[in-house]
Amino acid sequence: MNINKAMVRSFLAVILPIVSVDFVFGAIYKTVDQDGNVIFTDSRPADQPSEEVKLRPITPISPVPGRESESLKSAQTVSREFYSSLEIIEPADDATVRTQENFTVKIATAPKILAGHKVRLLLDGQIMGEFGRKLTFELKNVDRGTHNLTVEIIDNQANVIKSSSNTIHVHRTIYTPEVSINPPAS
Repeated sequence: MNINKAMVRSFLAVILPIVSVDFVFGAIYKTVDQDGNVIFTDSRPADQPSEEVKLRPITPISPVPGRESESLKSAQTVSREFYSSLEIIEPADDATVRTQENFTVKIATAPKILAGHKVRLLLDGQIMGEFGRKLTFELKNVDRGTHNLTVEIIDNQANVIKSSSNTIHVHRTIYTPEVSINPPAS
């Protein structure tokens, strides 16, 4: 886990006032059990000798304003800018797909998908598949009409890092008449 100083400061600024309030109203006692283990508790044990622990006053530290949000924004910007391109290369934008059953969607990205990132394909806003580093998706039984394909690169917290969309037109043949090369003579 990557913890930076700004995160620690903001955590301490929130926790320390709460902790110090508890210490003002209660005491801490130290006991040693029969095995020599040191135990700290907030209530004086009746059956064992104990000593009250005197704590130094806690000095709260305020976080530096804007530091945490700036570091978070810069980390997200670096992730977004790492992928220089993401596109659906097949079918092309505004292409007509003539199919009976299934067709393949191919994706190109530069550089390759990083470890921990996934590629997700959406058809008209519905997730059709989510894969680690796979850059091809097989779509089955897509209805006739105009559709929006969207490909997204997502990180391990399901945040969209980069996306790209294409519009496609699906034509499906409903009836194919038999065609004879040599028609019968009349």
